[in-house]
Amino acid sequence: MDALSSLGINGPFLLAQIVNFFVLLFLLQRFLFKPLVKMLDSRKQRIAEGLQAAEMARREAEAERAQLQSQMDSERRGAMERIAAASKRGETLADEIEASARQDAQRILDQAREEALRERERILADAQNEIAELALLAAEKVIGRELSNREAQRTYVNEFLTASTANGTARN
Repeated sequence: MDALSSLGINGPFLLAQIVNFFVLLFLLQRFLFKPLVKMLDSRKQRIAEGLQAAEMARREAEAERAQLQSQMDSERRGAMERIAAASKRGETLADEIEASARQDAQRILDQAREEALRERERILADAQNEIAELALLAAEKVIGRELSNREAQRTYVNEFLTASTANGTARN
């Protein structure tokens, strides 16, 4: 111990300090380090669980996003199909309306033609009667007396005019 005291170290004091160090180390280990390590381990586990939960939430969100995207794509396709069907129905309806309008126009033209033909026939019949009447009047003037059986004469003139019209000798 003389060597220690020559260095200025007190042996019993050094021994007390070594004992105090180990007691303090034991107490710190028992009451500070273990709870601190336990708290750090528990925090580490909570962080790991949080990261795991965040990863699971991210995966769920990704799956939800993919499902929503799929639904949106499906809805978009459905909307495009409905638009195409409506467009096709519109075109079909337009074609039907156009065909109906053409039929109506053709019917109106046919009716107008028929009416014009009837009117022409009526005018020709009136003109033929007028010509027959004028021919009879002219014949009476030439002969100087009234022709008997005026109706029979008118029938003969009408037959003549009809025959000449059919043969193309009379002008229209």
